[in-house]
Amino acid sequence: MNLYLSPNGRIDQPTYWRGAITLFVVSTVLSVISAYVSPFLGVLGLIVIWPWIVLHVKRFHDADQTGWFTIGMVVLAIILSMVLGFILPGLFGVDTAAMSEQMARDLEDMASSNDPGAVLAATMDATKEMTRAQLLPNIVSTAIVTGVIGFVMSLFKSTSGANKFGPPSSEPPVDTFV
Repeated sequence: MNLYLSPNGRIDQPTYWRGAITLFVVSTVLSVISAYVSPFLGVLGLIVIWPWIVLHVKRFHDADQTGWFTIGMVVLAIILSMVLGFILPGLFGVDTAAMSEQMARDLEDMASSNDPGAVLAATMDATKEMTRAQLLPNIVSTAIVTGVIGFVMSLFKSTSGANKFGPPSSEPPVDTFV
């Protein structure tokens, strides 16, 4: 658990990949739960942000670099996610604009009924439908972003022996944030 919670210490490349794959699986499971239970549960995806940051900070520490380079990885991930968010839905036949227009029309019809419960239920159903339609493109996007970031992280080679961030990951970590 220390792998995901504390930014202290270092991790080697294989440990980084084990952590990245685990976090990818957790993110995918949360996406599926969000799509089939409630789109509002998607906010649970925020719980993996800190473990992703910690994983990258430790990997940079292993290369004797500052963990602040993680900001660059976050920016790269955001840009790549945005680009893929425009490209992938169309490749999977998801027309988000048409779905949004249909949802707006349906909600206008429901609003004329003066039944707030019906409007809320219709909104929830339409949101679930959109979330389900975008599930596969979102999972593929997350896999691509994870792979690209992992490739970039593999360009940073481990330093042999102890460095200013502590001993190699096979030894106990030193508290670098004291």
